[in-house]
Amino acid sequence: MATPATEPMPLILNNAGLSIDGTELACVVNHVEIAPDVGTTTLDTMCGSRDYPGTVKWALVATLYQSFDPDATEEVLSAAVDGGVPVPFEVVGYRDQAVSGTNPMWSGMVIPQPYSPINGDAGDASEVDLEWSIVGEPVKSITPGAVTAARRAATADATA
Repeated sequence: MATPATEPMPLILNNAGLSIDGTELACVVNHVEIAPDVGTTTLDTMCGSRDYPGTVKWALVATLYQSFDPDATEEVLSAAVDGGVPVPFEVVGYRDQAVSGTNPMWSGMVIPQPYSPINGDAGDASEVDLEWSIVGEPVKSITPGAVTAARRAATADATA
């Protein structure tokens, strides 16, 4: 008799982590995603059109609430943009748990771009929308030691 399959546990993003340049921003994050942009190349010939896979470009997409407190939204993002170089990022599903096969972490380097520092309606929280390009591909890590090695490799690639 077969063992009954356990029901998969969905990831509910109420404890996720997002750090940019080593600072955890989870308490001001409302939305986070690592998104691929899969391009296609279409070639038109006398025999018709044909699509070919293009390059994949990755982006860190996030919505943060603006905060002028130390080590919060404005300080971290403006320092990253002002630095003019790629900075490390990390995203994890459960920030209070160790990185593991059931709690992977994605990391890499993002290219900071200018953002709207104040954005919102009367009476609402000001939000900052980011869509920063990732250098290369994000690295998925399932062991804590691999995170440091992946970060070092991504930093070396970004500065090369």
